[in-house]
Parts: sequence; C-alpha cells; structure tokens
Amino acid sequence: MRKLAIVLILFSGSVLLTQAQKGKVTSASNYLTNNEIAKAWEAIQVAEKNPKTENYAKTYYVKGQILQKIAESKDEKIKALAENPLENAYESYQKAIKLDEKGKMGKAIDFQLPMLNNDFINQGVVKFQAKDFAGALKSFEYSLEIGKSPVFAGVVDTSIIYNAALAAYNGNDYENALKYFGMAKDMNYGGISIYQLMERVYFAQGDSASAEKLMQEGIQTFPDNNDLMIELINYYLISNQDDKAFEYLNKALEKDPGNANYWYVQGVLYDKRGELDNAMKSYLKSIEIDPTYYNPYYNAGVIKFNEGVNLWDAANKVTDNTEFEKAKKVADNAFAESVPYFEKALENATTDVQKRESMENLKVLYYRLKMMDKREEIIKKLDELDSGN
Repeated sequence: MRKLAIVLILFSGSVLLTQAQKGKVTSASNYLTNNEIAKAWEAIQVAEKNPKTENYAKTYYVKGQILQKIAESKDEKIKALAENPLENAYESYQKAIKLDEKGKMGKAIDFQLPMLNNDFINQGVVKFQAKDFAGALKSFEYSLEIGKSPVFAGVVDTSIIYNAALAAYNGNDYENALKYFGMAKDMNYGGISIYQLMERVYFAQGDSASAEKLMQEGIQTFPDNNDLMIELINYYLISNQDDKAFEYLNKALEKDPGNANYWYVQGVLYDKRGELDNAMKSYLKSIEIDPTYYNPYYNAGVIKFNEGVNLWDAANKVTDNTEFEKAKKVADNAFAESVPYFEKALENATTDVQKRESMENLKVLYYRLKMMDKREEIIKKLDELDSGN
C-alpha cells in the first residue's frame, strides 16, 4: 500500500505541473482580455516553447488571437512585437485545428476567421495604396484561402479575386494577373474591364494571338459595348491587318452609324489604301457627326496639302510659262483648300502636340499663299507655346 501511495503522489504532481504550464496559456488569454497585448505575447511564447504545451491546441488558438490584436493595433510598439502577424495568426489557427483531435476548438476558430479575413482585406488595401502590390496580392490570397473554410459556406468573394488580379497586374505579375482575371471572368465579375485588362497583359507578354482571341470573345459577350471593338480595330490597324480592320469596322458602323470615331477610322483605312476620295468622304462624315473632333479635320487637311504638293511637283515639270502658271494656280487652290481644315483642327486641338502640328502646317501654307499677317500670328503662337505661356 505504501508504494501505491508514492505512485499516486507522483502522478498527482505530474498533473499539477501540466496544469501549471497550461496556466501560461490561460494567463496569455487573460492578458489579452485585459488588452495587455505585450504581456499576452510574452506568455504565449513561453507556452509555445514548453514541451508540455507545444502540442496543445489552445496554445495556437490563443496565439492566433494575440497575433490578430498585434496586427490591428495602432501602437507602433505593439505592432513591432511580431513580423507578419496576420499570416502567422492564420498559420496558428491552422495548427490549432490540426492538433485539436477532439474538435473542441472548431467553433471558437470559426468565430475568429471572418475577422481575420477582414484584417487581410484591409491589409491588402493598405498595401495596394502604398504600391506594395506583391504584399497586397499576398494579403488578398490569404483572404481567398480563408474563404474556403466551411464557416463561409462555399460563398466566394469575387471582389477579392478581382482585387488580387489588380494587385498582380499593377505589380507586373502577369501569371497571377491572368489567373485571377480569368477566375473573375469565369464568374461573370468585372464586366468589360476584365477583357481590357487581360488583353493588356497578353500584349505585355507578347501574346497578340491570345489578346486578339480575347477581344473577339469580349465583343461577343458585350455586343453593345464599343470599347473592345475600337481596341480590336486599332490592333488590326497597328498590325497592318487592314482587311480584318475593315471587317470589324463595318460591323461597328452597322450597329452605330452615328459614331464619329468609326467614320474617322474608316477614313484612315481608305487613306492607307490610297483611296483618297473615299478617305475624304469618311473624314467629312466624321466631322458632320462631331464638329469638335480634331483628328478628321487634321487628316482632311493633310490630304489636301499633299494634293497641293503633288500638283506643285507636276507644275514644276511644265516648261511653258503660261501652262506653268495655270498648273501653279491649280496647286495653290489645293493648298488653299487645306487651310480651313488645319484652322479648324487648331481650334479643336486639346494637346500641345496637336496645336503644334496644326500650326506648323499653317505656317507653311500661309507663307506659300502669301498670307503674311496670319503667318506672323501663327509664329507668335508657336513662340508662346515654346515658352509655356
């Protein structure tokens, strides 16, 4: 009987020792309740390193709570207690779940996860605004991972997927940008902007074939939106695929014949083909629809100006003086016809580049047509533009 008593005493002492060590976890929890975060952090670190509580589920549940509070604190001294507190809080909760064989911590952790999710979202926004796009992406990815937990009942926050895509896009992380934009697109989130941003990523990667296919898909998905149609037509223009540009431009004009930009682009295409009469008709139609549109005025002026140059070159080959004068007059008439277009272009110009190119042409024309007063005015305006006045 004496030996049994000794065993019982030793066993009782072992229980008390374990309880004492678990008391560190309780102390950490109590410190946290009293908002004594530094003391709570110190206590939980002791418990985490002790063999008696290093595999105790509640240790990591409480640690996760403390880390969340560290991340949420406005006190810089508290925030400096731990690195990456939200990420480590998530890992702590995951460890608590793993160690919790009897499932006693599930409800408590489920209660914490929505708040942790919000913390990650807020951290992601702050990092995005600070242009730490890699950090923002990481925060949004943690939010998405938390969103897979049963407590969220399978509801996916598509706005966070989109934010993750934007963070990756702005950080030139094109692989992840395509991944998350693609997910958002598949969930019908983000509208036309998804297609536009994915298109830019493909072009940045040099994958014009995928960009072209995506734009075509977007046009089918959003038939009433003109933006992708314009971008696709511009792509065909830049890549010298004029036949395809005409094909989509004709589709665009069928749907929206009152779009001045479409008529202008049609003029550009005819211009490239050397069909100058058709180009002029398209530019004039564009001007008729939108009298404030700079581009068609300028291009119409260029057509007439070049016509004058060609006529002048032809006149210089005439050896008979009388015939030369007649040919010169025809050339001057063409130059004169270009003047109103450049003047109107200047009136509608909205950038310094537009103003300069219009005025440079007018300076030459006024000189050729002996309109010296107007030429002096243009020279003065060019000087003012150069001086920034």
